[in-house]
Amino acid sequence: MRRTLLLIPIMSGLIATACASGPSPQALERNQIPAVTTTTEPPPEGVIVVVISNGRFAPSNLSLNLETHWIVRWENQDPPREYVITERTGEFESPVLAPGDSFEVDFSELPEALYRYNTEIGNQRIPGLIDTRPSR
Repeated sequence: MRRTLLLIPIMSGLIATACASGPSPQALERNQIPAVTTTTEPPPEGVIVVVISNGRFAPSNLSLNLETHWIVRWENQDPPREYVITERTGEFESPVLAPGDSFEVDFSELPEALYRYNTEIGNQRIPGLIDTRPSR
């Protein structure tokens, strides 16, 4: 019982400290927006985002309904690596995507088909697939 009573003031102090914490005076003086925030915005209409993270695509397989989504944007969110995305038949290829870079393809300008793409990490090939055929 005594242990519980002793923990109550300690926990209250920790909670009060955590709730009262905020930016440092130096950060307030700089008056700059943080480089990283937790706020995310949805992609624009017609765009599906494929995230490259931890050496994989997410999602890796897409079925596009070109009436609702016609652009695919790949975003490199894998800090240690750079990627080049290549479609198997040569329909599209990205420039080198450094961490934070993105690349878009407008599939409304391409024939309706099955597009297999990949990127490589060393000798490992990372595959992805986009199906724009209406009769899946």
